[in-house]
Amino acid sequence: MKQREKIEVLGVELEWKLTADDTGHQYCVLSAAVPPGVGIPPHQHPDQEAFYVLDGTPEFGFETPHGLDWRRAQPGEMVNILPNAMHGFRNLTDQTVRVLITCTPNLGRFFEDAGLPIALDASRPLAPPTPVQIHRVLEIAQRYGQRFAPPA
Repeated sequence: MKQREKIEVLGVELEWKLTADDTGHQYCVLSAAVPPGVGIPPHQHPDQEAFYVLDGTPEFGFETPHGLDWRRAQPGEMVNILPNAMHGFRNLTDQTVRVLITCTPNLGRFFEDAGLPIALDASRPLAPPTPVQIHRVLEIAQRYGQRFAPPA
């Protein structure tokens, strides 16, 4: 099996497992490493997305009538995100969380466009994103129909 490209989006390290080309443009699969203290703020997009927790205990936020409800997920759990559902995830633990993400080809293209390359042999921890990097990702996200919730 050939090595896949690693990218970083807002402090989350992503590695392609199956690209849209691999699946006849039906879906994509990426592994994600979420360092301690890193998360993706509440957002929504028109794409289906599912997370399978491999290691660690991430928290996933789901929209309720009373705001975002954060729930901890355990290894072996699957978290399904419906299209246009407001959601987020974060790692509040002191260990790296690892998940598999299955998503649409459109969301895969977003990751390609927003991601910054990481050397496959990189052993240094990722630095937190700068305000310039965050702004860049937000602009790209808008082009893909994504919307981020206003800060609470």
